[in-house]
Amino acid sequence: GVTHADAVALIREAVGRPGGVWADLGAGSGTFSRALADLVGPGGVVHAVEQDARAVAALRATAPSPSPAATIEVIHADFTKTLSLPVLATLFIIDALHT
Repeated sequence: GVTHADAVALIREAVGRPGGVWADLGAGSGTFSRALADLVGPGGVVHAVEQDARAVAALRATAPSPSPAATIEVIHADFTKTLSLPVLATLFIIDALHT
C-alpha cells in the first residue's frame, strides 16, 4: 500500500499553497485525504467522500483533528450520484473508479 509519506510526496506539487476547500472523491480509508489535510494545513477543509461503510468508519476513526492538519469532513455517499458540496478550491480524484 501507499504510505502517508508516499501520498504526501505524490500530491505535494498539485496542492501548491495551504488552505482552501478540497474534495477527495473515492477517499477509501483516507490515505490521500490525510495527506491532503497535512498539506493544506489548519486553514483548509477536505471533504472525503466514500461510499463503502467500512472505509468510512476507518476514515472517521483516523481523521486528524483540525490542527495541525486541515479539517476532514467525512461524507458517506456515492460520488457518481448527485452530491451537495460547498464551492471547492480543488477536486481530488486518484484511483477512484473501478469496474
